[in-house]
Amino acid sequence: MDKNFWKESWEQGNIGFYQKNIHRYLQRFYSRLVIADSDPVFVPLCGKTLDMLWLQQQRAVVLGVEFSSLAVQDFFAENDLAVFRGQQGRFERYISDNLEILCGDLFDLKQQDLFDCRVVYDRASLVALPPEMRRRYALKLASLLPSGSRVLLVSYDYNQREMAGPPFAVLKEELKDLFAVDFTIELLAEEDALENHQVLKKRGLTQLTENAHLLIRK
Repeated sequence: MDKNFWKESWEQGNIGFYQKNIHRYLQRFYSRLVIADSDPVFVPLCGKTLDMLWLQQQRAVVLGVEFSSLAVQDFFAENDLAVFRGQQGRFERYISDNLEILCGDLFDLKQQDLFDCRVVYDRASLVALPPEMRRRYALKLASLLPSGSRVLLVSYDYNQREMAGPPFAVLKEELKDLFAVDFTIELLAEEDALENHQVLKKRGLTQLTENAHLLIRK
């Protein structure tokens, strides 16, 4: 993950990867994801996704992590949320009621930073990473999560000759190779989603499959 790339993308407004809608897979499979109503939900590389507000409306405690301080500040400002700022190790903390975002490098996270999170919603984290960083990410998730934790993971499959990521294509075979040692993997949905991603269509994609997987930590 090129930090300068993401920093410049947010600063220049090149955020075609950002989606304003609440993801249909989150709404459809939330009941499969949660373990208990009191469990916090971890959202890696959260950007300023409105999915966090939807999770909050489900009475979930939400913990995001995001590298871009501009994305974090935009999220709270655009949603008119009063925010308290503090410091937690290498992270700057942004807190509003039961929603918190840690601004910093995801790979600096430690177990204590996640407050025993057992639920993860990954809409845009794995697919933001180039191939050489994905195994590190998979190992990082495994190291942070206790046995029984659940991950709702959204991924894409498309012709990579038509478009360079991000978001990157992560095929089901690669996903299995990355996670099968530490997680059980269940395919929940596999759907044509090109019409839901007009920005990617304009970038040249002629076909896009969007997948949802449920991962359970062994």
